[in-house]
Amino acid sequence: MRFLRFFALLLALAVPLAWIGTAPAAISARPSLFGTEEVFSPDNSAFTKWTDMLRRFNSERRRGAPAEWQTLVASLRGLDPRTRLERVNAVINGFPYTPSMVNWGERNHWETPFEFLRKSGQCQDYAIAKYMLLRDAGVPAASLRLVVLRDTRQSLDHAVLVAYLDGEPMLLDNQIGAVVPTAAIGYYQPYYSISEDGWWLHRGANARYAALR
Repeated sequence: MRFLRFFALLLALAVPLAWIGTAPAAISARPSLFGTEEVFSPDNSAFTKWTDMLRRFNSERRRGAPAEWQTLVASLRGLDPRTRLERVNAVINGFPYTPSMVNWGERNHWETPFEFLRKSGQCQDYAIAKYMLLRDAGVPAASLRLVVLRDTRQSLDHAVLVAYLDGEPMLLDNQIGAVVPTAAIGYYQPYYSISEDGWWLHRGANARYAALR
C-alpha cells in the first residue's frame, strides 16, 4: 500500500495538465470524499496492484465462481440499496483479519475476492471483496471506489470501500460494523481512490501527503 500511495503522489507532482482527465458528469457532481479536492484521471495503468488483481479475478471467473460467491451474490439481488450495502459489509467483515505476510509472504498482495474467500486478508482485501461483490450484484462501477487513506487516530495507512447511496458517499470499513456516511468520520485523510473507471488524487486542507512531509 505504501508503494501505491507514494507512486500516486509522484504522478500527481510530475504529470502534465493535459494528462488529467475529467470525471463523468454523474461522478463529478457528487460530493468529494472526506472534504478533499479531487483530481481525476481515467488512466489506471500505474496502479499495478489494482490492475493485476482485476486481471487475475477475470481469469478466475472464466474458470467459474465458487459456490459460496454465487450464493452471496444471489442473496443480494432484490434487496433495497441500503440493505444491500449493510449485508455486504456485515458478511465480509465476518472474515478474520489476516496479514498479507501470513497469507502470501509479502507485505502488500492485493487479493482477488476468491482468494479472500479461501484465505481471508487485510484491509484492502476486505474493500476489494466488497467492491466486487456489489459489482456482481448489479451496482455500477461509477457508484463505488476503493479508497487508500491515513487513519490519523492510529497513525496507520488503511483502505476502505466507499459506495454512493442516493448521491451520498457511504463508508464500508472492516474497522466499523455499521455503514455510515463518510462525512461522519473525521479521522480519515485519503491519499487516492480508484475504481474501474479511473482514479482520483485527493488533496486539500484535510489531505496529508507522507511523501511531502
